[in-house]
Amino acid sequence: MTPELSGAGWRVFRDPAGVPHVQGSDLKSLATGHGAITAVDRPWQLEVLRRRAEGRSAELLGPDQVDADHLSLAMEIELTALRWWKAAGTEDQQFLAAYADGVNGSIGSAWAECPEALELGLADLEPRPWQPWTPLAVHLDAHLLSGSLPEQVWRHRVRTTLGDEWVAVLDAETPRGSGSNAWLVPADLSVSGAPLIAADPHRVVEESGPYQPVCFSAPGLRVRGLALVGLPGVPHFGRTESAAWAITAAMTTTETLCEVTVQRRTDGLVAVDTGESLDERAVDLRSAHCGTQTRWVRRCSGGFVLPGDAGAEQRLLALAEGECARVLVVRPAVPCAPERAVSACRELLGAISVADVAAAWQGWVVPVNDVITADRTGACLHTVAGSYLPAPCNDDAAAPVGAFGSVGSREPSGATHARGSRGSCGSRGSRGSRGEHLDHVMVRANQRPADEHESAARLGCAPPHRARRATQLLEQAIAERGVVSHEDLLAAQVDTHLGPWPGLLAQLLGDRGPVAKTLRDWLLAWDGDMSADSEVAALFARWRDAFARELAASEVLTPLLASSRLPALWQPFLDPVARVGLALESIVVRGQRVGFDPRVAAVRALDSVAAEHPEAMDAAGSRSVENQPSWGLLHAFAPHRAHPDLPPFTAVPVGGDTDCLLSAGTIPGWGPACARVPAARVLWDLADPAASWWITPDPVDRGSLGSAPVLRWAAGEMDHALPWVPAGGLEPTDAPLGLGRLSDGLAAVGRPFVPVVGSAQDVNDVVSGHLSLRPVDAARDCELIYSWVQEERARFWGMNDLTFEQVRDLYAFLSTTTTHHAWLIELNQRPLGLFQTYEPHADITGAFYTVEPGDLGIHVLLAPVRNRVPGMTDAISALIQCEIIKQGRTRRIVAEPDASNDLALARLQATGFTLGPVIDLPHKTGRLAFFTLP
Repeated sequence: MTPELSGAGWRVFRDPAGVPHVQGSDLKSLATGHGAITAVDRPWQLEVLRRRAEGRSAELLGPDQVDADHLSLAMEIELTALRWWKAAGTEDQQFLAAYADGVNGSIGSAWAECPEALELGLADLEPRPWQPWTPLAVHLDAHLLSGSLPEQVWRHRVRTTLGDEWVAVLDAETPRGSGSNAWLVPADLSVSGAPLIAADPHRVVEESGPYQPVCFSAPGLRVRGLALVGLPGVPHFGRTESAAWAITAAMTTTETLCEVTVQRRTDGLVAVDTGESLDERAVDLRSAHCGTQTRWVRRCSGGFVLPGDAGAEQRLLALAEGECARVLVVRPAVPCAPERAVSACRELLGAISVADVAAAWQGWVVPVNDVITADRTGACLHTVAGSYLPAPCNDDAAAPVGAFGSVGSREPSGATHARGSRGSCGSRGSRGSRGEHLDHVMVRANQRPADEHESAARLGCAPPHRARRATQLLEQAIAERGVVSHEDLLAAQVDTHLGPWPGLLAQLLGDRGPVAKTLRDWLLAWDGDMSADSEVAALFARWRDAFARELAASEVLTPLLASSRLPALWQPFLDPVARVGLALESIVVRGQRVGFDPRVAAVRALDSVAAEHPEAMDAAGSRSVENQPSWGLLHAFAPHRAHPDLPPFTAVPVGGDTDCLLSAGTIPGWGPACARVPAARVLWDLADPAASWWITPDPVDRGSLGSAPVLRWAAGEMDHALPWVPAGGLEPTDAPLGLGRLSDGLAAVGRPFVPVVGSAQDVNDVVSGHLSLRPVDAARDCELIYSWVQEERARFWGMNDLTFEQVRDLYAFLSTTTTHHAWLIELNQRPLGLFQTYEPHADITGAFYTVEPGDLGIHVLLAPVRNRVPGMTDAISALIQCEIIKQGRTRRIVAEPDASNDLALARLQATGFTLGPVIDLPHKTGRLAFFTLP
């Protein structure tokens, strides 16, 4: 039961699924432990992320990364991080520095044993130390291309190449870099009677993924959530004992982009319109085995010059005096309150209510997120966090890039929705926001807001059918059962319905005659299901690829095939085939506005697929679709490897598609490869601190379950999200557990058996009687238990006000858990009382003290009797304690009787318990008590 890792004021345990649980004496020690265990689990990722942020990744990963390093330097990622860190408050500075210290304390030894370093012969490389601001740099760099910049660059290219009218036609309204689904179910629609939150961020997954499940506990707090690798805390997805939150990408305009004419003059480049000299400096970029390249980074008062490809950069350098060129200038949104740029990482760990969550997000900068949050009182909130720039207009969901000028960033407004009940704190969102009651399921799926003002600031939103599907599935559950269950939320997360395509196929192919009849008939009969085992889904994807290529090759779009004069790293965002593939829906719906009819290309694609697969498309149509590979086999997922020489991870079949709720995204036209997936799934239930779940597609098995998380993720399974410490307890059993004779218990406590005067008890039967613990059978035992807990004498048990059905359901639930157990205490098979145990890390009690390895929580309720045998209570306790000691799993027994139950407290003290602090539990004011076993 020793911790896996420890240091001054902190220690780390690991649960069976491999998730680290960091215990600390305060927030700083938690951050140190978090950094340390992250370095142990993810040394390769941390080194890659740090080098990318510093513009030095090509030294490790090879020459293909030089352009990415150039971009990071041009956008001043590390310098910006340093400025933010210097502006931060003392507590935030210390929090970030502690995380960096933890990384530095472990990464050296972890790197020497890192499989990637060993595979590449780099184990002798000594990673450079993290600076206190390195976590900020890593965070900024990781989100550099996941905001609105790629979308703005693409729209600029379409506008300058084809004209304004084509922007809406080629607008996919689909997030390219990041996105997600999130559901917020209010208490009165939840199966648990408290709010439910579910979410799944859609990201490109590299190595073990961008998210790290982690649990934190310190005096006064207990948190579980998904940390962004390289950044302390759990700002995106997390829950405390009484509040929870999740985010989706808000798809806002986070920078301006404009084309500026510059002229070469004697003293350098000058912006023609303003006469301002550009700041230029040379940087040396080193790459593994390929020496050093000199590049230039440039900026002006309006922003950063976006580096071009080799040809564009060379032409800029070769400009003769007086010659002009055009460059793209990027101006990111700036913090409204630099001192609070990432305060949410620290402050969310102490959130108690939705008001605390909203307050923690104040001042957040990037990425801009839709935030949904709820707390145990039933309060629910939706707001937007981050700094963004107001869009100049909203023309048919395709806002043009604004003119370069002085545009200030702002915090979000007008996007807060709150629902209060049972003492709700109400709405406390971003500055200037307005609140309204939420009496329905809230869904955020990167869709464009209905509010005109908020919509104007969004760019590249997802098609609305994904949000409609996300809402429809839960509304269906409510219509059938009146509530939303955990299973309903999970089913929605893994839903593979591709809503619009059956209708679009009918529009494109419905009147095309006998061309490729077999394939055409299969596609027109298809219901849009992209399940992994669907063969028709695989044929549809092949046709869609061919359709995208046919459209991209059409005469009107061929100008987009010309060089963009930007480096290759922009290819996924600017490649005409990829962008046409992502915009197929828009092209079908809007193409006719610009005289572009996609139906001819759709038929050509049908012919080409039929020709490429004649074994399935014979003229007689005698072969069945079942002969084809399923979608999951073509669409198998494996995380991307950062270094080209690393062996690939084993791929797992997966269903879904780009605009399914199971957003296992492809890039139509580029083939069936799984380009982006749900990088995690979470489900927070505010009713019970132990009732939450999560999973990530991590290919590395760090636990003891015998399978990597990615396999459970691909199967649609979830892991229990518990703050975890190795617990004490009795070995679970379905059979009665013998404790010995009552006389042995009496002897153990030095009490002779004294028959009760006037009792009809047979002395020999009692003295020689055998005590046992029998697991509670809710159906068999509930009537008896209900009669016990309704007694006035059992008021401290806390179940006087429960109905028979509620008591039965509670004990039925306990029989299904692995952390809470209930037994009947029996003497010669005659029930004498209840004995219940719990693992404190899985109970709310564990949030009020530092849980130690081997802790076991207990509750004892003896049945009402007319004449109790003197010493029997002590004797039963002694025999149960002997059995606990014999099994050897428990080091300390924990109790928390009602603080006003003087009799129970006195009995505990008399039997050797040490009283601890008074604690405010949701159902009572308790008093902790501890007994360390010999």
